[in-house]
Amino acid sequence: MMEHSKRIVRASFLCRWFVGCMLTLCLNAAHAELIRLEIRDRQAAFEGREFGKVGAYELIRAVAHFRVDPRVPVNAGLVNIHRAPVGDDGRVAFDTDVLILKPLDTQRGNARLLYEMVNRGRPLGFSLLNRVAPGAGGGDFTTAADAGDGLMLEAGYTYVISGWQAEYPFADAPAMAVALGSRLPRTPQSTVLSARLPIAKKRNGQHVTAETREQFFDVGDAATFTGYLTYPALDLSAGIELTMREREADTPRVLPASSWRFIDQWRIEVTKPSGASAGALYEFVYRAKDPVVYGLALASMRDLVSFLRHSKAADNPLRASDRPVIKHTIGFGASQTGRTLKELLGEFNEDEAGRKVLDGAYVLISGAGRNSINSAFARPGLKDAQHTSWGLRGDEFAFSYPVTYDALSRRSDGVLARCQETQTCPRIIHIDSENELWHGGTLTYVDTSGRDLIMPDNVRVFAFAGTEHNAMPRPGAMPPFCAAPGPTSIEWSSFARALFWALDRWVALDEPPPSSRYPTVGRSELVPPSKYAFPRLREVTYEANAFSTKRYYDFTQEPPHAIADYPSLVPQVDEDGNMIGGVRHPFVTAALATNAGWNARKPGFGDGDLCMGSGLSIPFAATRAERTARHDPRAAIEERYASEEAYVQAVSKAAQRLVAERLLLPQDAQAIIAAAPARYRSAMGLE
Repeated sequence: MMEHSKRIVRASFLCRWFVGCMLTLCLNAAHAELIRLEIRDRQAAFEGREFGKVGAYELIRAVAHFRVDPRVPVNAGLVNIHRAPVGDDGRVAFDTDVLILKPLDTQRGNARLLYEMVNRGRPLGFSLLNRVAPGAGGGDFTTAADAGDGLMLEAGYTYVISGWQAEYPFADAPAMAVALGSRLPRTPQSTVLSARLPIAKKRNGQHVTAETREQFFDVGDAATFTGYLTYPALDLSAGIELTMREREADTPRVLPASSWRFIDQWRIEVTKPSGASAGALYEFVYRAKDPVVYGLALASMRDLVSFLRHSKAADNPLRASDRPVIKHTIGFGASQTGRTLKELLGEFNEDEAGRKVLDGAYVLISGAGRNSINSAFARPGLKDAQHTSWGLRGDEFAFSYPVTYDALSRRSDGVLARCQETQTCPRIIHIDSENELWHGGTLTYVDTSGRDLIMPDNVRVFAFAGTEHNAMPRPGAMPPFCAAPGPTSIEWSSFARALFWALDRWVALDEPPPSSRYPTVGRSELVPPSKYAFPRLREVTYEANAFSTKRYYDFTQEPPHAIADYPSLVPQVDEDGNMIGGVRHPFVTAALATNAGWNARKPGFGDGDLCMGSGLSIPFAATRAERTARHDPRAAIEERYASEEAYVQAVSKAAQRLVAERLLLPQDAQAIIAAAPARYRSAMGLE
């Protein structure tokens, strides 16, 4: 009798197990949100160039078709998802452009996938990590020159990029105002990747509307300019208000209704008032309609990576012997997409089956910013920065990775709060140029009370002294409204390459990366702007208001009302004006100039406000006599280095130390050392 009871129990258990397994399989099938990867084109990449043991690469252009279920709890945080149209299966349909670079023989790769969501339609990571020369090849991965030095390709990485920003009806719209891409005819060979995301509607089919705003800046010298709207206007006879100011701190003044008109639902024409400068700031409040359900862009990133990593379907090109080959995944995001990558981690780094999506995340030049993406009328093309745009919904606390308490919003949060709960956090390396620190980025390193943060064990953070937003600043590339000489002469791409490989080894081999290197309050490397000790130079004067202060806003009105400021802390400098904290490039350690991550605007362009993204470079005097004549407080080059050889030795010593610290690759250190003699001779006026 007892044995009979045991058999009944076992049978009952097996029955429940079988039903559970079948239910799991059904749920997984129902939740396979990438339902089809439509391959449109396959061709040889890089003209068939081979890369060591990995061999040649293949280029695949595709469209990913998604179905997202609004009823699944993991999708509940996507704003407006319940207002997106659904099919008979109750799911939301949309699609995105995808490009895959893979070893021709998939099994000769390293089983690792680097995923990048594109920045305004185009990738940044490949050219950065492979040191592709500006203008080399066609930029579409077809010519041999497009491979650069092939660092990633020699290692066997599969590289995947996808579009995620909604298309826009005008191809000439400013990139910082709206998403790039257009509804013009596109070819399979198009290098601009975008997404076809649904529009939110009310249940009765009526428009979803809201009072919203646009900001226009650096509009030029002409008497009129065209302002592009992120979302179409509901009523062309009912614009609400247009204001103007010369500097960010000025009180906006309302312009008469006669100073602007709708061209169509996407554009207005503004007639500038008498005396307005080319750099004036304009803000237009209007009632918009038809918000894009931008949270689905995050879902597309999640589900594309999960599909390529786990799916055994025939349309997954990353298979061998009918099994997926990818073992590890790393997400890459720079600038706008660095902020987006943090949104992805903050929203979900788990697919609908509960599996981790990204094992590693490489977050570049995002500062303390989040992206305005998962909100009702999202503006993912904009950045919260002085004299550009401000008060963006979504670009709010939490500013850093640890979970902390914010007294202004009265809540606790952190970028990693959700993934810590689900135990799906990736390993993260976050890097910033000095420029990000001037745009509120120091809130990555301190809490909202201005106290130093302790980063979680899975996060490393680095900041690079003397650098600007651009990884490889080029002479002559300064915006015309910047006052000080520039751009900075310090690149950070070499650090980015070394730290990517540190992340790679951390993810794949469990080898810890270098320790974080960023300025702190405790070491007096972060100070209030009033205590910034920049030297007195005739070329530029620092004004204490030149800082992109992050603010806490009341978003119940348009424009939103700033209630209070978060701490403003800037990176302190040495007697030469070079940042003392973080990682110093050999050309900062062995300095020939003051290189700073900020630059100020010229008179007539918002005089004294920050020049977004730009740095400055002010050379030292070559000789003591020249320094005296210029009244320059900085030591001259001849007072620092006895000879060209002495300078090269100083550069070499600094470079080799960074190699030992795993912050430079040996080949990049040698390139820096090789460039030192010409750099010295140029500074001394010898060539």
